[in-house]
Amino acid sequence: MLSRTLVNALLCATVLARPAVPRQAPNLSVQISVAEGILNSTTDGHIQVLFAPAGTDPLDDTDVTSSPDYFFGQNVFGLATGKTVIIAGGDGESTDFGVWGWPNVSIDEVEPGDYTVQAFLNPYEKVTRGDGSTVSLRFPCGDGAPGIAGYGTPITGAVNFTITGESQQLDLVFNNITAPEDFTGSEIGGCQQGNYEDTDFQKYIKIRSTILSDWWKRDVYVGANVLIPYGYDANDTATRYPVVYDQGHWPGSDGALSYSSNTNISYAWNNGTIPATDSTPARDTPKLIIVTFRHETPWYDDSYAVNTANLGPWGDAINNELIPHIDNLFNTIAEPYARIQQGGSTGGWESIASLIYRPDLFGATFTSYPDSLDFHRHQDIPLYDNANAYLRENGSSIVSIRELDENGTEVVLATVAQENHWELTYGTRSRSFQQWDIWNAVFGAQGYNGYPLEPWDKVTGEIYHGAVELWKPFDLSNWVTSNWDNELNLGEVLEGRIFVYVGLADNYFLNEGVQQFQARVEEKGGVGWANFTYIEGAEHGGVYNLLDTWVYLELLQQWFEDHAPDGKTPLSPSVTTSAAVGNKWKDVIAHGGREAAIARQAPPKIDGRKVSVGRWDPGVKLEAQWYVKGKKYGKPFAVEQGCDVEFVGKEKKGSLQLAVTGRKRGYVTETRKSNVGSC
Repeated sequence: MLSRTLVNALLCATVLARPAVPRQAPNLSVQISVAEGILNSTTDGHIQVLFAPAGTDPLDDTDVTSSPDYFFGQNVFGLATGKTVIIAGGDGESTDFGVWGWPNVSIDEVEPGDYTVQAFLNPYEKVTRGDGSTVSLRFPCGDGAPGIAGYGTPITGAVNFTITGESQQLDLVFNNITAPEDFTGSEIGGCQQGNYEDTDFQKYIKIRSTILSDWWKRDVYVGANVLIPYGYDANDTATRYPVVYDQGHWPGSDGALSYSSNTNISYAWNNGTIPATDSTPARDTPKLIIVTFRHETPWYDDSYAVNTANLGPWGDAINNELIPHIDNLFNTIAEPYARIQQGGSTGGWESIASLIYRPDLFGATFTSYPDSLDFHRHQDIPLYDNANAYLRENGSSIVSIRELDENGTEVVLATVAQENHWELTYGTRSRSFQQWDIWNAVFGAQGYNGYPLEPWDKVTGEIYHGAVELWKPFDLSNWVTSNWDNELNLGEVLEGRIFVYVGLADNYFLNEGVQQFQARVEEKGGVGWANFTYIEGAEHGGVYNLLDTWVYLELLQQWFEDHAPDGKTPLSPSVTTSAAVGNKWKDVIAHGGREAAIARQAPPKIDGRKVSVGRWDPGVKLEAQWYVKGKKYGKPFAVEQGCDVEFVGKEKKGSLQLAVTGRKRGYVTETRKSNVGSC
């Protein structure tokens, strides 16, 4: 008989409090079945149900800042012809197996009224990657990896439905599949990275990446859109051209710098002459090759062009396979001084990261409004210092998107919490194909569950600082300053090669990360080590420094000329050394891959009457249970990671063991037992 006076005295332990979640019979449910011929096999995936105002296409507006729709998402397992799924309720507790909705969690909270309702399925493919980690993901099909209704995904018909507020069920059927565009099934790589016909000046290439295929254990392709200059002659190999690598989101068939979508630019490029304006004479178009990459991934519409533990060695695939292939096909100058990186927003981060990690390959970067360069400000989140990603210390919400009204007053469009909760309807475990989740996948290590080790709880916003610490190799400010004067010697190698522009009213607060980056590199290298431009009142978007496109391209052409071997300021071979290369695949996977995830774990361990609770991934909540003589002793109690617990029971003799159970969203609940000691 156990003593009823037993007190579980422990270090860093608290009594569990698990309030019951109120339940109610659902007023509204959606039953979804699968028609014959839609699924070829049993399928896991993620279903999304959209409620739009009656008579409108649910896909017309799915933006977090403006959509009138209700979104509800749920993971499904073993879906097949003849099986049905019920979408009902939603309490925010089980995002892995239950319904999660936006802007309201529960489907019961849809207001009565007339709606057009449609359901969509992202089917997942289970893969085991090169480091042994296993994940289930949707591999995109030349569609730029949308979070919903991508090519080849099942959809239901759109049904008009009136919600009364009483108990109701709506029946939907997956009876159609979205078809890829411009795809007959015979192109290289199928629909991966799209298939487009060459024009006179726009050329499309695609190759199978051996590096990525080996990692993903399936064929993976990477492509590029190559814009050649007026007068280019493939047979004239003596005339060679510098290259601008234009980084950014999925381009589809569009050319670099919006070439294909801008009639004036397209006309001038195709005719070789920039028209005269009131302030400038007519002149020849720049003699540059401009390359935009097509690198959609199962996490996002592009790979961020670097090696990452979750996406794989995309940096190596682009830099070591695709770029040499382009150099072999086109009359490029295959030298660092003749390669410039440029881009804005996502492409801004990619462009500066490409130079910082590969100064041996590229000459300079002209970066505009990049994603956070310093994680002291991840957008507007003080990621290293704050306890919560959604709330400041005073309880106010952290804003994610803003704009200026006609009076120059800042207007909040969305908070960080709203965006993250909206993303959860698109997918759990960072599989939404949306912005915050791709940052988790690119910057984060693999979690013990094989998916990105998320930096905070997507529901509550609680920051896991142990996970954030593993982001540091992708904190570009930290990378540069940490390798300033060591064997990488980045202080000397990168000096004068970085050009950054951002507006001080950037809609996503990206000016803050730029300012943090500038402060830290100038603390090391002084003012002028890199070039920074801030424009008061400028929001997100536009060409570098808000220049006219032609003026900007001429600026890049001038940089090439000045830094050529016969130029005014040649780029020295001493700063394009391979000794300065970072983001090496072996280092990335050692830091954040499967073996590293396993190495972070450890079972509880007894030392006398004191027991460590073991090591777990950041964010795992722990519950402990004593065992004496092989039987439960006392009640379960909560323990904190990194702490020890001490047994103070009155039992004098017998075996002693501690079992610790860990729980976390996206993880299988697991119990680990300590070795057996004695009391």
